[in-house]
Order: sequence, then C-alpha cells, then structure tokens
Amino acid sequence: MHDMKNQGGSTLSKMFSGADNERSLADFDISFSQKCKVIWTVILIKAYKVFILPWQRNRRHHLFSELDKLKNLTAKLPNPPQSAATGSYFLSDKDRLFFEENGYLPPYRVLSAEEAQDLMTLVQEEYDNDFNGVSYMGDKIKEIAKKEGRWNIEYASLYQALELKPFRDLMRKPEISEKIASILGDEVICWRNQFFEKKPGSDGTPWHQNATFREMGKYAKLQPTRETPPALIQVNAWVALTDTTKETGCLRILPGSYADARVNYLYEFLQDNRMFYLSLLPASPLYLYHLCKSFMYGRIFHKGAVVFFSAAKLLGDHIFDGFDIKDLEMKAGECLIFSSLNIHASYPNTSKDKTRFSFVGRCTANHVKVAPYGKDNYSTLGGLIEYTLPKVISFQIYGKDTYGYNGILDDEEKTEE
Repeated sequence: MHDMKNQGGSTLSKMFSGADNERSLADFDISFSQKCKVIWTVILIKAYKVFILPWQRNRRHHLFSELDKLKNLTAKLPNPPQSAATGSYFLSDKDRLFFEENGYLPPYRVLSAEEAQDLMTLVQEEYDNDFNGVSYMGDKIKEIAKKEGRWNIEYASLYQALELKPFRDLMRKPEISEKIASILGDEVICWRNQFFEKKPGSDGTPWHQNATFREMGKYAKLQPTRETPPALIQVNAWVALTDTTKETGCLRILPGSYADARVNYLYEFLQDNRMFYLSLLPASPLYLYHLCKSFMYGRIFHKGAVVFFSAAKLLGDHIFDGFDIKDLEMKAGECLIFSSLNIHASYPNTSKDKTRFSFVGRCTANHVKVAPYGKDNYSTLGGLIEYTLPKVISFQIYGKDTYGYNGILDDEEKTEE
C-alpha cells in the first residue's frame, strides 16, 4: 500500500493526475442524431443559465444548505454482535476505531493464491459457457449489451454467486462475515455480487462514491428502515483473485472521505435536476458537451465521473484536501473491506500481458430494504432501459433474517435443484 502525502498540490490535482479527464471519458462513438441531442442539451443549459437561473436563488441556496449537512459525517459502529465473544475474526476495539476513522480495513488474506486461482478459473469457465444461459439482468438487456459489445464479465456475472456456491461460501467465511458483522450488525446479507476483469489496456475506474446505490434507477436500491450512518448502509468485500498492482489497475481510496457525502448527493441530484445543476457550472460549451455526452450515453461509471468532475467545479479545488490518497496493491487471495461512501477509483491496466481479476460482494444489514420497487435501469448507447430485478438477489452471510423485507436465497432449495 502506498500513501500520496505531502507531494505538493491539492488532493484533487493528485486524483486527476494520470486519470481520465472529461474529454477522454467522452471518447466513444454516438450517432449523428445523438450528437444533435447533446448539442441541443448544451444550448438549453446555456439558455437556462441566462434566462432562468437568476430567478433560482432560493433553489440554489437550498441546494448548498443540503450539501453543508453532508460534511463531517461519522461512522459509529453498532455494538458488537452477541456472538463476538466466541468468534475469532470479529474486530478488536483497535480495529473498530480504525474503521470508524478511515472507513476501510487494510487488506488481509482470506484465500491461498492457489484457491484464488481456482475460483478465477471457475468463473471464467462459467462466463465462457454463458453462465448456462442465466442472466439476472434479463434477456433483453443481455441482447442489447452483446450487440453494443458491452456484455463483458462485469455485467454477465452480476448476482452469479447465487448460482456459484463457492463464492457464497467465500462470503460466509468467518474471516469475512465476522468482520462485516462487526461493522453492520448481527444480521447481514450480500445483496449484490459481481466480478471485475481488467485486461491489459483497460481504462481505470473514475473516482466515485455511493451509499444507497440509486445509480441510474429512479429509486435508491438500499433503503434503511432505521437510522443508519450513510457510511454504514453498505460495505464491500473486495477479493483479489490475482495480484493487483498500480501497473495492473489496483484500487485507490481516500480513507475517511465517507465523512463528506456531497459527491454522492450530487449524483442523485443531477439525475432529477439536470438543467438547473449543469447551469450552475462555470463551464465552456465544449466542457458541457463532453459532460452531457458521457451522462446521456456513457456507461454507469462515465456518469459517476460526470458528477465527480462537475462537483470539483461546483465545490472548489480543495474539497478533498483533508484526505490522502492510498493506493491498495494486493496479493491474490487478499480481501479489502471498505465503505462504498469512501471516494474510490482504480488505475488503468498499463501492463502488456497481465489481467487483474477480482470478486466483490456488496453487503448490507437485513433491516435495509433492497430494491423494494423491483426495477433498475441499464445504460445503453441509445439511452436508459428499465428492467425488472429478480425477487431473490441476496443471500445471508451472517446471522438469521428476522425482518422479512428481502428475497433471500434458500440454500437448501438451491442444493436440491
């Protein structure tokens, strides 16, 4: 692991260094009619800025008042589960304080390198076999994504641990489940899982943060039913199945940045208030063209990057100066647990012949309602397409469900199948 401290310049300038900018993110092909739509959107934004924005002072004041409430957040962990006294991997008081301050736990080993290799081989074989025809995003999305050349393992593998028991077993290993229970409480589900393959030449993942995972949908997918610190709505168990280095695209994180949730708020705000939000930016028409193109037709991480770039303009160059960047190089078989509200990203894979491969289990407490509206949106080159989520997308990794809010996999029935 490497810290980027005291190297001169703002934290934001270091985050931008070597990363994609708004122009490179918009470097993908769209049709002539789509270009016209983007240009027309930019014209409307400029007109809005001149003729309407001056009359929106109260609305602007309200936005910045809401943003001020999202600074200096805390992540006070719940009391340890009752079983913590007998478990071997629950967090110590020292580790609990570390997570409360930093929003992550340093990488630690949960698999041998050989076990990691076996799991990677398993999922690659399943992907080559089209996961036996099972797609949790539906056949329509699958057909469109294949046509657009976007049906990579990241999308095809979404929720596939529901079909692959070794990955459910991985998430239930005490080395993972007990640590996460120390953070989320004594009833925990893995509500989403997927694999990430970063081949040589692959782009990096832009800086982003997330709490309730609305993403491109109409509603937040994670809806707590009791008061919960935003940083503790969801945590990731990110398992490296190959060695991950800066060269192959390791993760980067701003420890403790969950305390500032403004980027996450603006991500959702932009979707519902596009004209107003973009008219606030001190930006040229060309800059707005690149932002609008990425947001209207780019992949989901492109849209997150739009918010990150625009937030930097809206909130100033020093918004992250209280935080240091940590590059998290990991060995195959190591696990990183972190709050998704921590600002995070990854390097591009600049190697010639090394692929970075990982598995991530996204976890939340059982009191959180998962996708209660049962819908989500997929971003295509033609725009957003809504699809229906399966009723069962979660599996229990710790404790027993006493809330009954979510469809949770019955492992015994799955075994009988």
